Amino acid sequence: MKIRETIIAHKSLVQILGFFTSSRLLIILVGWLSSLVVLKSKWYFNPQSTIDLFFRWDSGWYLSIVQNGYFYVLGKESSVAFFPLYPSLVKIFSFSYLDARITGFVLSNVALFLAMIYLFRLINLDYEDKTISLNSVIFALIFPASFFFSIFYSESLFLFLSVGCFYYARKNRWFLASLFGYFAALTKPLGVFIFIPILIEYFAPTSFTDFKLSKIKRNVLYLLLIPAGLLTYMTYLYIEFKQPLAFLEAEAAWGRGFGLALFRLATDSFYDPFYRLIFGGFAALSVLILVYLVYSKVRVSYVAHTFVQLLLIFSSSSPESLPRYVSILFPIYLGFALLSRNKFWDGTLKLFSASFLTLFVILFVNGYWFT
Repeated sequence: MKIRETIIAHKSLVQILGFFTSSRLLIILVGWLSSLVVLKSKWYFNPQSTIDLFFRWDSGWYLSIVQNGYFYVLGKESSVAFFPLYPSLVKIFSFSYLDARITGFVLSNVALFLAMIYLFRLINLDYEDKTISLNSVIFALIFPASFFFSIFYSESLFLFLSVGCFYYARKNRWFLASLFGYFAALTKPLGVFIFIPILIEYFAPTSFTDFKLSKIKRNVLYLLLIPAGLLTYMTYLYIEFKQPLAFLEAEAAWGRGFGLALFRLATDSFYDPFYRLIFGGFAALSVLILVYLVYSKVRVSYVAHTFVQLLLIFSSSSPESLPRYVSILFPIYLGFALLSRNKFWDGTLKLFSASFLTLFVILFVNGYWFT
């Protein structure tokens, strides 16, 4: 029996590696070919290498942190808006002689591959049909904004840490789950809110009617590591700049903060019809998938994670980043995989997802506005 399980696990790993490699090669190929023929936007800069094709927007901010550390100027766009784990790892693994840009791309892709392994294992805990687990991986890799997972951005690192957090929570290994949650909270501002679904997983894993005070043990204290991740960064900001909430003020300097992104998208003339359609479509799709997750009776903690994160994303004033923010919500991919049990939806969803991934890569590489 163990030999059979080992063979199945090895076969699944090979399949994941195949999907991972082919999807990343597709992104590179589409990006490179489009750079040769597509009209460039006003934000385009001439790249010096293939890596530079994908080194845009927030990548420059992360690189500046790696090279020069953080800076903060009240009322100005400042690097403290970007949480420290990703640039810290890039700096550590770059040592003193490696190109930090290459290190960042390697780190992002290693994190993505690990995230796919954990995602497969996590979904497989609830669904014996490995097609659902594999399709969850496929949809994650061909999601329209999935190219962010492979470039100088922190999305893949956050996805790896959040999926790992849920996986170890499912295994009742609460210290490891909380440690992953701690680092997730050091990766993105929204990371600290993983505390809510993980707390639900601890007390009521399948239904709120499961809740019993008798379940409380000393290991519940491990969960405090998750908010400690945010507190760690705030402590650094206080020591360095005497302002523990400097990251929020830096976000405000970009015009980001609480402001109902969907309302702004609908009313602000700054956004042309194309971007209204794209960003609004992502918002509608994510809500529909959330409803489908509830209908499909997936784990309460997965629904809670999606709901809490979407609520925070929609409550921001930055609709242009919505596709990227939605991409780090792993239950979205489970929803697609459950829908794809129907052959029609399987083919349709994969076709549309791969098509929009191609479009978004072309836009991003050629300097158009996808941050």
